[in-house]
Amino acid sequence: MKVLALAISAFLSLSVQAKIWRVNNNVGIAADFTTIQAAHNGAASGDTVYVEGSNTSYGTLTCSKQLTIIGPGYFLDQVPNTQALMQSARMGNFTLNSGSAGTSIIGLDFNGSTIDVYVNDITIRKSRFSSSNATDAIWTAGFINLWYVNNNSSTGVSNIVISQNFGVAIAANYASNSILITNNVLGYGLNYGENTTNPCISGGQNTTLLIQNNIVRRGKIAVYGSTVMNNIMVNGYFDPNNNLYANNIGNATQFGADNGNQSNVAMTDVFANTGAPDQAYKLKAGSLAIGTGYGSTAANQVDCGIYGGSTPYVVAGQANMPAIYYFSNQPIGSNTDPIKVTVKVKAAGN
Repeated sequence: MKVLALAISAFLSLSVQAKIWRVNNNVGIAADFTTIQAAHNGAASGDTVYVEGSNTSYGTLTCSKQLTIIGPGYFLDQVPNTQALMQSARMGNFTLNSGSAGTSIIGLDFNGSTIDVYVNDITIRKSRFSSSNATDAIWTAGFINLWYVNNNSSTGVSNIVISQNFGVAIAANYASNSILITNNVLGYGLNYGENTTNPCISGGQNTTLLIQNNIVRRGKIAVYGSTVMNNIMVNGYFDPNNNLYANNIGNATQFGADNGNQSNVAMTDVFANTGAPDQAYKLKAGSLAIGTGYGSTAANQVDCGIYGGSTPYVVAGQANMPAIYYFSNQPIGSNTDPIKVTVKVKAAGN
């Protein structure tokens, strides 16, 4: 019993020590920090950092602590009832170094910037990486680069989850394993041309990736010996390279017609094509992607694309937490006429 009591005491002590920090660089707002690097430096491993929307970037980060970093999402101004404040939390380049294993990054706006990963056990979700121009939401793509562990180029990083992101290209630069790439909008930037053969996903011959339920907007899937399933290629290229590929949809003959793959599919027969850039990839009624994913049955349909599978894409990158989407207050009050405040809150994300 003494051992159990000591264990419970240690657990509670660790729980109490973990803190939540607030980051906001808007004028007139009192927050714990105004840059993401300062928040990292002031936090301890195990802490959570909430970054609020702003028109000003929160800068770059070199991370050596295990943190949970959460932003408000993106495309908020194009999706009603998401947040009362519509700005995203813009970031510069991130570098995740030794000590940051277990870090989760959620709901940030990298706006063409890059994350370089030099450590195992990293989760990157619900973040936007591309920058936009007047005609395309992926004018430039931001990158996630998977490197090696502890300056040892013979050991690539492992146990990496890249899920539900928008406008990202991914490069596994060393021999890595247990890399999950799922429910993302992938693409190389339009500034390289609509028919670029630059890779939106690349991996070497000793790298094993599971690539499923993604949208490929443009660029090439250039991987070896990996599993590629339930993806939709709007435009781009695919090299077979001893991959296991099944139940994918291509606008041309990228995947062939065997193993449940579909070729020469008009994307007008697939997507609803309305709403914000990520909502445009919702499946239309009667879509050729409905129920055509790997493992689909009449009783349990599996769809291709980002809104199918076990971790469906979340519109606007909203974190799984309550969101204030309406705020109104009476500007002046008194002892006899108290200030009236109206707040509307809803659950968001998954």
